[in-house]
Amino acid sequence: MRRGRIILLNGASSSGKSSIGRELLPLLDDPWFLMPVDEISGMRSTVHARDLDDAQIAQMLRRTRLGYHRAVAAMASVGNDVIMDYPLSESWRIDDLVEVLEGFDVTLVEVWCSPEELERRETARGDRPSGLARSQNLVYTHAYDLRVDTTATPPAACAHTIAEALQTPTIPRTPKAFDRLRSHAEKSLLQAE
Repeated sequence: MRRGRIILLNGASSSGKSSIGRELLPLLDDPWFLMPVDEISGMRSTVHARDLDDAQIAQMLRRTRLGYHRAVAAMASVGNDVIMDYPLSESWRIDDLVEVLEGFDVTLVEVWCSPEELERRETARGDRPSGLARSQNLVYTHAYDLRVDTTATPPAACAHTIAEALQTPTIPRTPKAFDRLRSHAEKSLLQAE
C-alpha cells in the first residue's frame, strides 16, 4: 500500500497556516485531509483542566501533541495524504516528528509573516495570549522545502504557490527538509556517543 504524502505548514500563531490549509484542499488531487493541531486540542475536555497546575498542563499539552504526531502518521500510513497545520515551536516536536514520520514524503512549508503583522493579527483575533506569535522564535529556525510569506500575500495565493510547487521538479528536493533534519539528528547522536 502506498504511504500518504504529508504537507507540514509550519509558522507562528496567526501566520495563516489554517487559512492556507483550507485553501489548499480544493487545489490538490482528492483526497487530502487537513489535520490542524488546534482541532485535535479542541477534542479534549476542558472541565477539569482549570484544576491543573502549570506542570500538569505542560504534560497534558505534550501528550496531546505526541498523539497528534501519531494520528497524522496513522492516517498517512494507510495511504491518506495529510496537510498538517502545526507550529514547530519547541525543539522536541521536530525531534519526535522526524522519528515518527520516518519513511514518509514530508514537504515542510515555512509560513512566514512579519512580526508586526503577526502582532496585528493576534490583537484582531483576540483569542490568543498577547505576545504568543512573537514568542515562537524557534518556528522559523528549521530547514524547509518551500516558503510562503503571508505578510501581504493572501492565503489563496500562498496555497496556489504550494500546489504549483508540488507539481514541479523542484519539489521534491533531494534530500528534502525532513531528511536533512533527520540526518542532522543522527549525526548529533553519533557525536554524543
